[in-house]
Amino acid sequence: MKLTRRQSILGAMGTATALSQPSRLMAQSGQLLHASWGGGVGDTWTEAFAKPYAEETGTAVRIVEVPNPEAQFRAQAGNPQYHTGIGTFVQGVNMMRDDMLETFSIDELPAMKEIDEKYWLKTKDGRLAGITPYFAYYGIAVNTNEASVGEFKSWKNLADEKWAGRLGMTRPIYLSTYDLTILSKAAGGDEFNTEGGLDLLEGMARNVLNVSNSLAQQNTMLERGEVAAMPFYSVRVWSLNEAGVDYVRIVIPEEGALLLPYVVVAPKGVADREMVANWLNYIAGAAPQERGMAISGYIPANSKAEATDEITAKLGMSYSDLRAKLYQPDWGHIAEHQKDTVATIDQMLANL
Repeated sequence: MKLTRRQSILGAMGTATALSQPSRLMAQSGQLLHASWGGGVGDTWTEAFAKPYAEETGTAVRIVEVPNPEAQFRAQAGNPQYHTGIGTFVQGVNMMRDDMLETFSIDELPAMKEIDEKYWLKTKDGRLAGITPYFAYYGIAVNTNEASVGEFKSWKNLADEKWAGRLGMTRPIYLSTYDLTILSKAAGGDEFNTEGGLDLLEGMARNVLNVSNSLAQQNTMLERGEVAAMPFYSVRVWSLNEAGVDYVRIVIPEEGALLLPYVVVAPKGVADREMVANWLNYIAGAAPQERGMAISGYIPANSKAEATDEITAKLGMSYSDLRAKLYQPDWGHIAEHQKDTVATIDQMLANL
């Protein structure tokens, strides 16, 4: 959706107001407030989830775009201003461990029964600390004007010296969570055994043109051919393709790609708990997740979600076939050791 400059300014003003006065918005309207990342993610939540929910239930949901929903939850701990918010699975695990999240029984969120339990964010006593709306995956994005997809059949290809100065790479905080995990699997290990993955990561780092600080920069590097390839998110490549940049392709190597589940959580002590549970249960359903897929390429987590022929053609396979190619690690272990892993990667990069 393209906005005029005036619409963009008004939208920014509205978002700024919501960020500074979320509690007043709730008091005035009685609506639910959902914290989301901005850009395409916020648009997806408005069109695929919030608007249809309001039409079906009569309960309005306002999507408030913020840079980092988790940061909002932490800043407002004990006095939550948002009803729900989106986050990565690792962020959800960390907030759950810090006792920051409202939990629910499966009877309160019955739609979660249609989602594989390995995608659940749950406490030790089995309560749900959030719901899973969809997932993306982490593969290798290739600019086919600079390289062929066949040159990246394996994650190990990223460490080949032939790519010196031709690859892109993200920051250590994400390298620790995503790149190292899937590179370790490619090296015969996993998130518990990362020695081989660190060797591959070092090899890839030696081939990197520069380390990107933002998704926007990574998009630009790929689109302009500044890099031939880099580990990247499926949904970002989907967006590039939808915008007509069809020469950037996402590759799932022979060792698989990394499955990236997202979670929607409610802060501990959230107001209107019953309304929140109804909203969360709706998000876990197949229909809104199917709409989200059509808009932005996020893969539905609900097992009853069906892909249209058009989406199946774009994916090149069915949802079930795609899931079979994706690796789901122990995100709890990754979250627990993230700080030390980042330090290890920082040291490795400093020694190159």
